[in-house]
Amino acid sequence: MDPNTIYYVFLFVISFLGVLIATPLIIKFAYQQRITDQPGHHKIHSEVKPLLGGLAIFSVFAATIFFFLPVDDKLTSLVLSTVVLVVTGIVDDIYNIKPAYKLVGQFIAASIVIIFNAYLFRFMIDFFEGLFLPGFVVIGLIIGWVVLMVNAFNLIDGIDGLAAGTAAIIFLAMVALSIIDGGRPNILGAQLIGAGACLGFLLFNFNPARIYLGDTGSMLLGFILATTHLFTIKHPFSASMVLGSIFIFAYPALDISYAIYRRITSRTPLFKADRGHIHHVLLSLGFSVRKTTLVIYAVNIFFALLAVILLSLELGAVALLVIGILTALFVVFLFRYLLVISSRNGVGVKKA
Repeated sequence: MDPNTIYYVFLFVISFLGVLIATPLIIKFAYQQRITDQPGHHKIHSEVKPLLGGLAIFSVFAATIFFFLPVDDKLTSLVLSTVVLVVTGIVDDIYNIKPAYKLVGQFIAASIVIIFNAYLFRFMIDFFEGLFLPGFVVIGLIIGWVVLMVNAFNLIDGIDGLAAGTAAIIFLAMVALSIIDGGRPNILGAQLIGAGACLGFLLFNFNPARIYLGDTGSMLLGFILATTHLFTIKHPFSASMVLGSIFIFAYPALDISYAIYRRITSRTPLFKADRGHIHHVLLSLGFSVRKTTLVIYAVNIFFALLAVILLSLELGAVALLVIGILTALFVVFLFRYLLVISSRNGVGVKKA
């Protein structure tokens, strides 16, 4: 076997095993400190569960990078920014801080890693400057996109194994893209570490879960995925790149878009938690937690494969236009269907 292949397999395995060792320790610590998730409101579980699962993933992710990867500026800024996000998440898991305070932490973390690596996004900046959009606005939009994905993962973390499993699928899709495109070796390594950590955590988080990610973990996964994806793409700015980037985050992007749409149409606060997410709708149709999770996994795998195709091949304008139109129609009909089902089954009525 090629030495490079052995090295990357090792990174995956060591992060997987690292989380297997760290998670029971975090479970014990969370119970001792009473950092737990209580049943009620928009939550579907009926038992007290420990939080801080994200701390196990973060500690293994950061340690594996610093011990086994040649750390460069990109990885250094990535890990430093995740520290800001993890601290924000821990404070929220313990004290349940206001959404505005979480947003501040998210924007600080995203700003650190994006501004520090702004040179990597020169191709995006050049494209939009041709459309008379200043470079600093483009950087601001990229930061905003990272924050959006952080919150998207925070929102889908509503049932056992959903966020961690979705993250694992997306990480593996990104690994495939990095290999196909001959991407940056360190970023490929970080993505494999992320995939191994998520799969290791799933052994404790899949239904019936023994521990939850907490905001610490859900925000962390969205952040690492969004930033490493930005570090991976090197193509000239194109419709294929945009569509592929949307598809690789298809389910989290769909759910947060639907949440915004639902709350605007019902005139409820955007940051008000409810039981109207896509996984709640599937549960209301009679799906068990496990079946709901597996169905969404299948959706994630389908769109991840489609994203790999779009981001690794140069499709013609007609093909991209057809895919874009079909995607838009699918989203419109899906949102309408979900609203009808939600109304019929009373999903989303209870708000925290």
